[in-house]
Amino acid sequence: MLERLARPFAGFAGALGRFMDAFYRALGRPGRLLQDFLNGVWLGHALHPILTDVVIGGATVAVLLMVLTWFGVEGLYVAIAWTLGLTVLAALGAAVSGLTDFKDTAGDEQNIAAVHGIVNVLAVIGLVIALVAAIGESAALLGVSLLVAYGLLTISGFLGGHVVFKYGSMVNHNDFPAARRAKEFTAILPVADLPEATPTRAMLGTTALVVVRRGDVVHALKETCAHAGGPLSKGELKGDVIVCPWHASHFSLLDGRVVHGPATHRQPAYAARINGDQVEVQGPIE
Repeated sequence: MLERLARPFAGFAGALGRFMDAFYRALGRPGRLLQDFLNGVWLGHALHPILTDVVIGGATVAVLLMVLTWFGVEGLYVAIAWTLGLTVLAALGAAVSGLTDFKDTAGDEQNIAAVHGIVNVLAVIGLVIALVAAIGESAALLGVSLLVAYGLLTISGFLGGHVVFKYGSMVNHNDFPAARRAKEFTAILPVADLPEATPTRAMLGTTALVVVRRGDVVHALKETCAHAGGPLSKGELKGDVIVCPWHASHFSLLDGRVVHGPATHRQPAYAARINGDQVEVQGPIE
């Protein structure tokens, strides 16, 4: 039902996604570094949900303090104002990080994420009005604006959760299922089937790997991109880095670490070698 209700926003969502992508591309390398920061590459975890937790927590505290004023507790307007000030600042950070994650979505996921963002904008407007009311100690305006904003945040949180739990937005796609483990070196394909400097798909049981050979040196990562499940065997090599063909996440072939986002989780990496006429892997490396 949510998907159907959000589809009228597809045009807006697509235009916004393209704008954000063009914005970061226009900034060049600084844009790439800013995107990495806002995606949460440096955390190994998406930044957006951390900030949204501050927003929801701060708004909850503000509502509680406001309710206490209804029961005659005095001297709380300053505390409410400071709490709402922090909440609004966190909301602005959540909006910027959310837009950065948003640019790498598509289809129904992107449509619902757009509605999530629109509801958040309305909620932040309500929080700003509540902040002004708290500073002015206007009880009626504070009550109405804060309760409306809190209701909008609740709806927005539900929509954001839907994007995460149904579409797996910004979760580690390599954990479902986890990479198969090889305690001993295990053959995965003949050397003759592994072209030089060409990302090649190979199977370790039910786990797909991307394997790259340069002379006698072989690198192997789990093929499924941690960000959104893209096929790394279709990606581009840039030195010792492989670039996902879907959203341009960069991973080191040496150890699977994230070089550039939007991925925030490293790729499982395997020790790999050539043994006779076979390519063998062991791991993944912890």
